[in-house]
Order: sequence, then C-alpha cells, then structure tokens
Amino acid sequence: MHRSFRERTTLIIRSVWRQSGRVRRTLVVCAPFALLTILAVGCFTFGDRDHQRVVDQVDRPPPKIVTDRVVRVRLLSAARSKTLTLQVASDYELRAGPGGAIIEASAPALTQCEMAAAPDGGIMIGQRVYPENDLLITPRRDASIIINGASTYRGLLRITRDGAKLALTNHVDLESYLKGVLRGELPKHFHRESFKAQCVAARTYVLYQMKSASGDRTFDVYDNEGSQMYIGVTGEGPKALAAVEETTGEICVWPNGDVDTLFCTYYSSACGGQTQHVNNVKPRDPDVPPLAGHVICNDCYLATYYEWDPVTISKADLTRAIVKRYPSVASIGEIRGLRPKEVEPGGHIVRMQLDGAKGDNETLMGEDFRLCVGGHKLKSTRFTIEDNGDSFTFRNGRGFGHGIGLCQNGMEVKARRGQDYRKILKTYYPGAEIRKLY
Repeated sequence: MHRSFRERTTLIIRSVWRQSGRVRRTLVVCAPFALLTILAVGCFTFGDRDHQRVVDQVDRPPPKIVTDRVVRVRLLSAARSKTLTLQVASDYELRAGPGGAIIEASAPALTQCEMAAAPDGGIMIGQRVYPENDLLITPRRDASIIINGASTYRGLLRITRDGAKLALTNHVDLESYLKGVLRGELPKHFHRESFKAQCVAARTYVLYQMKSASGDRTFDVYDNEGSQMYIGVTGEGPKALAAVEETTGEICVWPNGDVDTLFCTYYSSACGGQTQHVNNVKPRDPDVPPLAGHVICNDCYLATYYEWDPVTISKADLTRAIVKRYPSVASIGEIRGLRPKEVEPGGHIVRMQLDGAKGDNETLMGEDFRLCVGGHKLKSTRFTIEDNGDSFTFRNGRGFGHGIGLCQNGMEVKARRGQDYRKILKTYYPGAEIRKLY
C-alpha cells in the first residue's frame, strides 16, 4: 500500500533534519530531486492548497550558533586562591595547554596534592614543578577531577598561571555541564517540569554565552551567580539527570521573520510580581520581544524573598561600597541623597541618582547600584528609600534578582498547577519557540 504524499515528504524532511555537517548540506541539495522521483513513480496529484500545507509543515532551520558542545567553565572559587589541592581519580594525559605538546601521555592517578604557582615560574603540582604556565589534564575516566577534596567535575581541567595565582577552567560537554547546573539553581523539591524548564533556559543561556565570547577569552561562563551556579557532579540528582535527558538539545529561540534568533535566556529567583525589560539591566543587549518584560507573574508569592525585610546602611558605608566599584563617584563626596530617576512600571528602579556632599551628582543603573550594596543585601531593585540623616533604609523590598525573563519561583507554582515546561517558558519569554538543536 502506497504512503500518502504528506507521509513521504515528512519522512524525507525528518531524515534531512537528523543529518549534520556536510551530510546535511548534501541531503538538503538532493532532497528536491528525491521529491521529483517520488512524483515520477507515485500515482497521485495535489493542488496548490495541499502543497501549501506541506510547506507549512517544514521545520525552520536551526539558528546559527556555536555547534561545539564543549563549555569552558571558570572555577572562580579556585581562581581566587593562591594554593589549591588536586586529585585525579584515573590515569590521565598531561599537555602544555589545549593543542600543546604532550608532557605525559599516561600519568598515573594522582592522590590529593597541592598545586600552586611555582616561586620561580611555572606550575607546581605536588612535588613536581612544570615550567609551563598552561597545563591541560585529560583523565582517562570521566568524573575524575577533584578540587580541594570536595568538588568533583567531569571533562578536562585546564590550569593556567595568572601572576602569583592559578586559574582553573573545566572543559566539559554541554549536557554534562547542565547536570551540574540544575541543582545549583533549583532546590531538589522543585517539580520535574520546573527542572525541565530550567534546563532549556540554562542550555540556551550557555550557548548564547559561547556564541558571544570574544576570541581571546579562555572561558565561556563562571561557576557562580555571575553566570549560572555550577556545582559539578554533586548536583547530579535524579530530577536533574531526567530533565537533561528529556530535553536534550532543546533551546529557546525568537522566530525573527524567517530566521530563528538565539537570545540570552536570563532568569532570576523571584520577579516580585512583574518582569522587567532586559535593557533596564543590560543596556547593550539586543532588544528582543521575549525579553521585553511586563510579564505579570502572580505565582512567585510563595518565594522566601517575595517580600524582604528593611535594610539599613550608613551613608559612609554606602559611599565606600559604591566608590570601590566606581572610583569616579568619589568626586562628588559622601553620598547624601538617593533619588530614583526612572522607575519601571513593575516597580523596579532603572536609574538611581546619587547626590553628593559637594553639590554634584552621579547616576547609576539601578541594578549596578544594588550590586554595589550587595546582591544578597538589596535583593532586588524594587524598594522605597527612607533618608534617616546619617543612613538610608530600603523598605518595601520585593523579589530576588534582576527580574528579567524566567521567574524560578513563579515557574514552580505554575508547574505545580499542571503547566508543562514548554508553556512555562513561552509565558516568561513571550514570542519564543522551543527548537531541538541536536
């Protein structure tokens, strides 16, 4: 019995889509000829309307993004230390950096030992000093790298000397990386649909960072809140592993005309009731509809910091905190007044004016002001200000984080109410679609 034209066409399209690299391009060129062959041997006809239905079913091409699945994660806790400990639980290869000469083709497993910048140059691991300032360790078995006796990582470890300190970078497959991110970002009691939504958002986020990284950067993301919380093998719980497996290769894109555009899927703990525009926090980021904000969120009210307690800080301490990050602010003298210059409809302060003792003023982005004070002290930019003479009190605080994109606590309530991860993502990233990249 002959298959219908639609069935045959769909089979061909799916076959083309599953191919990769040169094979995909070859099949894409050959596909029209295959269709002509079907037409020649088949006994059927179709009209313009049927043809249009077939065209409408063709999947969009994947967005033009980084296809290399190796993520380079800067292990910040290690980078800040002068000395560290390293253990490699299997035999390993040691090179002079990525693509460098082989130093040891098969070194035996390494028991926990100290590593540090050697006094006379190079890198010291245990009792041995290597003259190179860049080393790459490739274990023969996965999940063999152990830092400071506690944190275990998959993939490879790059050790580079940075002055008197060492910088450590974990080179790891994207899907393995996600296994170590999900429990860093979500409590284990969160719903499985929340884990899946978070997984797709985290995958898209890191791919965007990989695409955007400058050529001279030796890493793509940090392992902390500066990017995404990455805790390595420690985070590989059942829900995390299932979420990665069930959403493998899925990303969020914005269908921009005929082109699917990758965008940065920002997320925060609790938006406080309404998300805000990406450019309120990241003025240089592309202005895309999924990050336009103004998504009403009635579901993050259960978050611990949906409302947070008043925070008081002296004007002297506030001035020191801001000048430490923005030295030019010192020119206005001690900060005596704070005035929100622009407030987003959802209540987030977009720009904050600092009035100095010398009569001058400076203006900071609201999020920059918050981070100067401390992101865990001022938990969001949604607050009111009380001037106490020698101090400021920040009252009526609501939400935790920058409030862009996905609201994690809102996501969880939506999942508990029966929404699946696709619907959740499309709610917080309006106009976005989910595509399977690989």
